[in-house]
Amino acid sequence: MGKGLDVGEANSVSGLLEVAKAVEGGAYLNGTRFPSRDDLAVFAHLNIEHAEAVLKEKAGVEAARNVVGWYRSIERLLGGKFAGGDYKGVAILPREPLPPAPERVASAQDLDSVVEPGSETAEGGSWPPLPSAERKNVLITSALPYVNNEPHLGNIIGCVLSADVYARFCRARKYNTLFVCGTDEYGTATETKAFQEKMTCEEICNKYHALHSKIYKWFGILFDEFGRTSTHRQTRVAQEIFDQVHSNGKIKEQTMEQLYSEALGRFLADRLVEGTCPKCGYEDARGDQCDQCGSLLSPTELINPKCKLTGTEPKMKKTDHLFLDLTQVESRLQDWINWRGKGEGMWSSNCQRITDTWMKDGLHPRCITRDLKWGTPVPLQGYTNKVFYVWFDAPIGYISITASLFAKRMHGQGHGAPTTIGEGKEDDEVACYGPDAAWRQWWQCGDSEQGTCGSQKPKVDLIQFMGKDNIPFHTIMFPSTLIGTAASPEQNPWTIMKSISVTEYLTYEGDKFSKSRSRGVFGSDAEATGIPADVWRYTLLASRPEANDSDFKWQDLANRCNGELLANLGNFVNRTLSFAHARFGGCFPSLEDMWGASQAEQAKDCDPAENECDDELGEAVQPLVKSYVEAMEKMQMREGLKLVLACSKVGNQFFQEKQPWVLIKDVSTRPACARAIASCIGLVRILACLMQPFMPATSASILRQMKLPKTCYVIDEHLLNGARYPSRLIPLGTAIHKPEVLFETIPEDRIKDMKSKFAGAAAEGSGEKKSEKKKKKKPVTGKGGSKGNAKVDISRLELVVGKILEVAKHPNAESLYVEKIDLGGERGVVQVVSGLVNKINLEDHIGSLVLLVANAKASTMRGETSQAMLLCAAEESKFELVIPPTGAKTGDRVFAEGFDGEADEVLSSKVLKKVLDLPDGMATNEDCQVVFQGRPIQLGPGSVCSVASLKGARVR
Repeated sequence: MGKGLDVGEANSVSGLLEVAKAVEGGAYLNGTRFPSRDDLAVFAHLNIEHAEAVLKEKAGVEAARNVVGWYRSIERLLGGKFAGGDYKGVAILPREPLPPAPERVASAQDLDSVVEPGSETAEGGSWPPLPSAERKNVLITSALPYVNNEPHLGNIIGCVLSADVYARFCRARKYNTLFVCGTDEYGTATETKAFQEKMTCEEICNKYHALHSKIYKWFGILFDEFGRTSTHRQTRVAQEIFDQVHSNGKIKEQTMEQLYSEALGRFLADRLVEGTCPKCGYEDARGDQCDQCGSLLSPTELINPKCKLTGTEPKMKKTDHLFLDLTQVESRLQDWINWRGKGEGMWSSNCQRITDTWMKDGLHPRCITRDLKWGTPVPLQGYTNKVFYVWFDAPIGYISITASLFAKRMHGQGHGAPTTIGEGKEDDEVACYGPDAAWRQWWQCGDSEQGTCGSQKPKVDLIQFMGKDNIPFHTIMFPSTLIGTAASPEQNPWTIMKSISVTEYLTYEGDKFSKSRSRGVFGSDAEATGIPADVWRYTLLASRPEANDSDFKWQDLANRCNGELLANLGNFVNRTLSFAHARFGGCFPSLEDMWGASQAEQAKDCDPAENECDDELGEAVQPLVKSYVEAMEKMQMREGLKLVLACSKVGNQFFQEKQPWVLIKDVSTRPACARAIASCIGLVRILACLMQPFMPATSASILRQMKLPKTCYVIDEHLLNGARYPSRLIPLGTAIHKPEVLFETIPEDRIKDMKSKFAGAAAEGSGEKKSEKKKKKKPVTGKGGSKGNAKVDISRLELVVGKILEVAKHPNAESLYVEKIDLGGERGVVQVVSGLVNKINLEDHIGSLVLLVANAKASTMRGETSQAMLLCAAEESKFELVIPPTGAKTGDRVFAEGFDGEADEVLSSKVLKKVLDLPDGMATNEDCQVVFQGRPIQLGPGSVCSVASLKGARVR
């Protein structure tokens, strides 16, 4: 307690007032989250009925209620109520001897440092590390994100951010740590995206790999290697594993019927087929998986299947494929699940549940090949024209990306060196793939299937992070592949997953993220807000969906930044360092400041019992630090973050109670002030270490302000023991930088602006988008105009996204095309006649999304009816089709903000011409965006129509 209290005086008026003051606000006597020996001692001597009566009279009902509440909480901890002051059987033990104090840090150079990715050499290790028998070896993977999209906040917290936090923690614990990830670049998703964006697969992969890399770098994700699966190393490793599984008799050949698109002239990959899920009835299920119920599907199981590109109904056609016979490995897989999933490993409950459901239903042979061009080629005669299916191929990317890291180092490339498509063809076969290749030390450690093989290699713990939709691929498919390489567990060299951390879904303001509706914050959006990456990291991690879905809300972000970060954590760090800088000559307090000039007094520094500040603050903080380590070892990140905030809260309470601004004024109390500040500074260093996995930039800022090495955030036994004596964790008397504010307030008006900006269109299931609500039809009067809308502007036009299904030359006009275009909804497929022959080769755009004036009055052109008008930009002799916003789909309507009149039901050619001929009408700007009178034509904020390259061109 602040002034000290003789327990014999606990029932006196002054003693009771002191107790009431100490427990104000729900704390225990020393301001801690947990009771100390002082709480038990005072509890044992207190007459609670007397105390309640005295306090009601002397301090008020609230003070009396606080003390009674404190008293009852101690009763519960002791296991029962002790009536009438009878404490028989309750012994208040004498204070336990203080643990030995650790050696005081003499200088900043004495602090141990972490070997970060890219460090060439450092004391205690080098990078990249290799497994060691003397240290714990942790191999961490984050689920490989598809290369065909931009990650949103849910993707980021579900995989890479969570894995990054754990990897940073493991490095801080001085474990041998390797953290790999990369973009999943092969398969249907890439081919489809390339088709939509009129690019090659290579161009799509390069574009989105660069985008992912940039986003993760801004978020502070510190990979050892962020690679990609489109390399020769992926081909080499995947084919090696396939050859092992095939040689072991676990591959079956089978003829199967597969959906074939006559319109495209090829077999359809799973993701190119959509239809109704046979299990839950969801109408937009994909051919490989239903997003509604999570079932893995075959496209032939879908009810009413349709080709995603053409909208036509595919036909069944026979083709030969290879299957991994899961029935042959099912028993060994179950043994491994029992050992890891229910024994030595740490599997989240949702992961165990989903895995058990799969095993209960029984496993069946699963196809591992596809009729595609973009993928890892199959090295088996008769199948060389096929590629591996992505579920078989992609997880092997973890291994090939690790191989790529060590190959790059062998070639003299540094950390973060870019990976190119097809990279690795010049690798030395023996050095990069031989039995002694460095990557094999991580991925072929032995003992991973049963733990009874007696492998003499250093053990490796493989820890994998992902969203719940990826569970079957990592607990069933990938382990089965690795198990299938060997005839018995004893012969299996591969490292198989030990622990898995799975997140549920993160929603945005109560709804799904949607790029097409411009709803939610995506990776590049976060940077554009100007809010620091660490605030985003903290907000996402504080609401990490560990056991249930969670929701991102802008108000939560503001509350966490302004309350938890600024008012709690930032306040304690800044007030502590600012006080030291201002009152102790820009330095940490010195030994003389703490104890005076007398050597006899300074000798007390070696006796922990003499430093009451360390004793008091350390007794409260050390249990929190130990609990933090326990939570983080179990990947309980939300709990770990709460404990960081609990430490800073204790620090604020301690600072406020000690009142150093009062102690500094009197020569006699100045040493006590210095001891209090030194203890607080020690806690600041502890906080810099504990928060580093969560907020690395903030941690680095604190260490820089303290003039400590940026990598001295080691969480080792010295820090854990030193947490009991915080002042011993800092080099006394050393100069520090002038402190800076860690966090800035986020004002309410800014939050409102951000919430509005990213609100997007109406929620899914409402049946309308925001733009559609604005343009909802009303009864018309006359043939052309809409009631109440006589304006000559873009509001008269109904601009709809369509998909080109067929293109043919006009039978009676050489300069005209006749197209079949799907406008979705009630309009369905319409015929359009366009005069674009010799201007745009529309046959190259079959399957592409385009923009049309859907309400244009039908006209007949050389005997063919045109039911809508196809829009394109024109500049002299160059023409380009208008491209709908990224993520738009058939039937979506676009608009220009500020032009809110109702569209005509039937738009006359006269009105259409007037709108198109306006001097500042539809055109392209310097960013190739389509605008009307300078306003973007959009699906929602930030989701704008565009053209490929024309700037300043008219659109008509």
